[in-house]
Amino acid sequence: MKKISVIGFGKIGQAVAANILTHNISVNAIDTNIELSKSFKTNKFISNEPGITKILLKNFHNRNLKITNDYSSIKNSQAVIVCIPLLITESKKIIKETFLDCLKDIAPFLSNKCLLSVETTIPVGFSRKTIVPLLEGLGKKHGVDFYLTYSPERIKSGTMLNQLLKNPKIIGGIDNKALEKGKEVYSLFFNNKRLQAVSSIECAEMVKLAGMVYRDINIAISNQLAVFSQKANIDYTEVLKLTNTDGEAFLLNPGIGVGGHCTPVYPYFLIENFNEKGLDFTLAKESRKINDKMAAYAVKLIDEDIEQKKALILGLGFRPDVKEDSFSTSYILHKTLKEKNYKVFLHDPLFSNHEIKAKRFIPINDIYSANAKVVFLVTNHSTYTNINWKKLRKSGCDCFVDGRNSFDKKIVESAGIKYVGIGK
Repeated sequence: MKKISVIGFGKIGQAVAANILTHNISVNAIDTNIELSKSFKTNKFISNEPGITKILLKNFHNRNLKITNDYSSIKNSQAVIVCIPLLITESKKIIKETFLDCLKDIAPFLSNKCLLSVETTIPVGFSRKTIVPLLEGLGKKHGVDFYLTYSPERIKSGTMLNQLLKNPKIIGGIDNKALEKGKEVYSLFFNNKRLQAVSSIECAEMVKLAGMVYRDINIAISNQLAVFSQKANIDYTEVLKLTNTDGEAFLLNPGIGVGGHCTPVYPYFLIENFNEKGLDFTLAKESRKINDKMAAYAVKLIDEDIEQKKALILGLGFRPDVKEDSFSTSYILHKTLKEKNYKVFLHDPLFSNHEIKAKRFIPINDIYSANAKVVFLVTNHSTYTNINWKKLRKSGCDCFVDGRNSFDKKIVESAGIKYVGIGK
């Protein structure tokens, strides 16, 4: 049986591995978290990604999936796929050290033209200018010991396996031989019709970044239009629906903020790329500022009307019904409210009280027991679709800030609660 090594066994690595395993190829997963292997051995591993848990557990017990922290296990792999994320600091600088250290660990075991494919989102030019020189500086030769390709992961939480089956799989190589090697390997676990070879590795690198910047800028436009609409007494949700009917526009929804692993992070990669070329990506920078300021805008809408400074945030996850809080708007909102001397509670049905406390929030089990004067919806979990508005009013709620424009204003206000949307 053929073997693929996957480096980094977080959510992305797990989804990549699950797809490979369904094509009768064994996976050697390498991760520094030694508890991962233990959770598989005791059947305690659980993924909130549909279909992932069953595939991985079955193949682990069938010995088609191996989980280790030993890089020497890369030997005899048809390919090594890297899924170690690049993050940013609070000052928005890219943290590259962890990723580069991982490459240093991989290097000794690259031989015999092994395919090294990076799926991690990286800045444009990173493969050619950083990865290849690093590996060759460690004595490995491109075209002799390894071939380098870049194939951006373009999947999102909650739909990963489904998107792996539907999205075109983009592949770019350092040179034509690397590209052909990449196509050969990826055709083992992707339909050939969905493999999209591109003209350069830099093109492949830019595809994911361009998509993320587009999304962030699009939301920023909607947020600014929503702010104007609110001032002009126009219902922006009505404007948005009709604007998008002309076949030309595709405005995304405004909201209280943008969270997640990707959209709040990857624009900074392109901003750095622009700087390297003596350019200023002002549109991306301004969009980041606009979207990060929406939480403060939401607070400003109601602050003068709230005498008793007590607030409840609904949702810590950055996406509905997904237990992930990377760059969640709840963090920005919490900080803003605290600066204005609010006592702030948080409810999220997917996180335990212990987990919420560890993230420095005050957890609450029942949204009707917070006695909060203002409630902010940040994450539209399905749990919140059946809010009992009269009960919420009796609990002390005077104002509901619908950060996702998900509720009917008339229904909320019929219970005696002031409704505030974004652009409504």
